[in-house]
Amino acid sequence: MPSASRSSPLYSCNRSSAAALIIALSPFAARAAEKTVVLDVDNATCELCAPIVKKTLSRVSGVKAVQVAEATANSGAVATVTFDDASADVSKLIAASTNAGYPAHLKN
Repeated sequence: MPSASRSSPLYSCNRSSAAALIIALSPFAARAAEKTVVLDVDNATCELCAPIVKKTLSRVSGVKAVQVAEATANSGAVATVTFDDASADVSKLIAASTNAGYPAHLKN
């Protein structure tokens, strides 16, 4: 293996790699954050819909918890979802619910 002087590209590359490794292993390295969103869920009008929506959202990778309030005479169903934002995002949650027949959108 050739020796690397301080001015050689080999030394520079190894130094950069070591710095990147230290940052990645640092306890201060960026970590995924846990987020919670509230979704209005359309078409979830019967008592069987809430468990279906809950199961559907729970199957999205990164979802930690789901609570679904059933629709009432005054409001539609509402899903509160807690997820790891490194694995999931709002668009994946909305797509999962919508693909199951329950279009969802962020609650205003």
